[in-house]
Amino acid sequence: MTEHIPLSVQTTYRDLLDRQIRRPTPEIEGSIVPVENKGARYWVSRRRIGARVVEKRIGPDNAQNRRKAEELHRQNDALQEWLRETGRLVSQLRAAGMPTPTPGTGKLINALARVGLFRSGGVLAGTHAYGLYALELGVHSKNSLAMTEDVDIAAAKSVNIISGDVTNLAASLEGVGLRPVAGPGEIHPARWETDDGIVLDVLTPKQRGGEASVRHEGLGIWAQALSYLDFSLENAIDAVLLYREGIPVRIPAPERFAVHKLIVASARRGTYRAKSEKDLAQAEWLIATLAESRPFELGEALDAARGRGPKWRRALDDSLKRRPALKDILIGL
Repeated sequence: MTEHIPLSVQTTYRDLLDRQIRRPTPEIEGSIVPVENKGARYWVSRRRIGARVVEKRIGPDNAQNRRKAEELHRQNDALQEWLRETGRLVSQLRAAGMPTPTPGTGKLINALARVGLFRSGGVLAGTHAYGLYALELGVHSKNSLAMTEDVDIAAAKSVNIISGDVTNLAASLEGVGLRPVAGPGEIHPARWETDDGIVLDVLTPKQRGGEASVRHEGLGIWAQALSYLDFSLENAIDAVLLYREGIPVRIPAPERFAVHKLIVASARRGTYRAKSEKDLAQAEWLIATLAESRPFELGEALDAARGRGPKWRRALDDSLKRRPALKDILIGL
């Protein structure tokens, strides 16, 4: 039975999503204070990142920099007001029982957002994307299929965060302590682990005839290349993860996520059978929900996948044989 999320909660989430687009952006973020050193007085900004306080010099104490400091104060006051209001909305959604990440996971995804991964076109994938569809669709999801601690991110070849001091994704994440996790015989790992024990998997679409592990030049690190992944990255949507004042992320469109899960479920064999069942369970909930609220979008995604060729059609048909009820729903679109 479909259990709809109360309209008031859905409205709160839409307000939060809208406010993320209008986040104030101070020229220099942090506390703006005057300091003295060896008799010289100058202005600096101080900003806490994780356990560190980062100080940035603005300039000597003169009329021009005092005016600049006043303007920076106004900009940062506007940001603090925005943080209080968005934090209040997040608190309301948490109190309503909406899915939230663990502190360690939230810290990692927040660091990914700060370095510009999602602004650059990167996508939050896996169970963390799935957990956000309840708010996107206004329907409670199956709790047993909701968020885990591990984080999957996916980036097409076009995604690029390299600029200025940012030389690679892993080294640029503040306060999480990423270290590579290599499997047996693996020279270029695409899996990382934080100081909190959270695993980060970096994924990218596999090119025809390409290697299973490739260097992603726009991220400056290696990524696991997966077949079919490009399908789920098309038409990604905005979402907000409920951590602190909310983390703006990009996630696959729900209809693309659902159809992609049908496809990859058929490719998982042997020891991956449990993951295949989880894929189908996630697809099952999404398809049942989308058939009611967004049948046109679901039908378009299914047609797009079938149009990719016989290999894609066989994968879809294989999964639908295992879930006859889903086949009946899709025939009725």
